[in-house]
Amino acid sequence: MTPAGYYRDVKPVLLDLVDPTGLRILDAGCASGGNGELLKHAGAREVWGVELDQAAADEARGRLDGVVTGDLATVTLEALGGEPFDAILAIDVLEHLPDPRAALARLVTMLRPGGALVACIPNVAHVWVMANLLAKRWPQKDSGIFDRTHLRFFAKKDMVALLREAGLDVIEVRPYFTRYRSLAALALVLSLYVFRDYWARQFLLVGRKPVP
Repeated sequence: MTPAGYYRDVKPVLLDLVDPTGLRILDAGCASGGNGELLKHAGAREVWGVELDQAAADEARGRLDGVVTGDLATVTLEALGGEPFDAILAIDVLEHLPDPRAALARLVTMLRPGGALVACIPNVAHVWVMANLLAKRWPQKDSGIFDRTHLRFFAKKDMVALLREAGLDVIEVRPYFTRYRSLAALALVLSLYVFRDYWARQFLLVGRKPVP
């Protein structure tokens, strides 16, 4: 994937996980704003973004209601309009952070009670990762599981623990198959779905903030 394509990736599956109608939404690590724009077109009342890359943030400003160029570790709710969010997206961002736990906990403070956080995180327990480790190598890529800018690595149970430690009730964990779908489908059938999680390149997780 080219650098431009990296920042313009959109996941329509998000509409299966959250109904954006009437919601105030934060896209944390919004890239060029594609996912936020998707939710706006589906009925979101307001979508804000936070993005560290200046060029991507500038592009996102043409798609979202407001964009802060900055770090998730320091951004404040006041800079994002001051009103708690009904839903927060953390799509392909937590693995890039030095301290994803602290960043996620900070995001949860910006979420209203009963609100949902949707995270998408690469699966380090993927079969291709295991194959490369058996071959005694770790490729360096521009995107995907072997993205050279990844700082933290998670398997499925680690992802669930990450959200729970941030104070969220995990209500859905969904494997996400993005490439080689026909091969993955055949492998799933042959394995009777026992090894399904090992074919998922990413997992989509939905956590809900408890109501006091």
